[in-house]
Amino acid sequence: MALSLHIENLDKKFGNHWVLKSANLAVQPFEKIAILGANGSGKSTLLKILTGFTYFDKGTLKWKDGDSEFDAPNFSFSSPYLDLFDHLTIVEHLAFHFAQKPVYQAISIDEIIKLGNFEAFKHKQIKQLSSGVRQRFKNTLAIFSNSDVVFLDEPCSNLDEENIKLYQNLVNDYTKDRMVIVASNNPLEYDFICSKEYKIENFELKLLRNKQLWA
Repeated sequence: MALSLHIENLDKKFGNHWVLKSANLAVQPFEKIAILGANGSGKSTLLKILTGFTYFDKGTLKWKDGDSEFDAPNFSFSSPYLDLFDHLTIVEHLAFHFAQKPVYQAISIDEIIKLGNFEAFKHKQIKQLSSGVRQRFKNTLAIFSNSDVVFLDEPCSNLDEENIKLYQNLVNDYTKDRMVIVASNNPLEYDFICSKEYKIENFELKLLRNKQLWA
């Protein structure tokens, strides 16, 4: 599905605390963008709004495929704050996850374990894994889910240099035909793939860089 995103004059606040004021954003099908901003600026909140996890107060948000409109897309999501099922092994967790959500391009679980470099951990329970391996597993679930939009919130948290490179390779290889939205303050998480960078500053969403203009 060739989804596009259209946001106009979107407001969001928690009590008396503003997060976004009159935010505007347009993302074209298969485009990759980064949402930047200081800690607490609202990056994660914006991603939650885009997925439908959190409501906004004012404005319009539309996902479109041609003339069809959707309140929320078919998406996958990775973030340090998402929970996993600690009592399951990696193999069990993959089987459970992909019983609920189709796998991207019908890739097998054995191949996902190989591509994600989980061979040494596949029979370990999630609770036995380091924070880095957990985060890598969350990224892997998001990337290999058959979604139209992949949301990545600080995807390289707790990853070392080798696993950051693995993350970059997987995103490059397996999201070409999908929209990707990365919330980050780390260029290693988005600079290799995102054509546009936006920044949340003073409750506004500003276009910071558009690499397409330099092509």
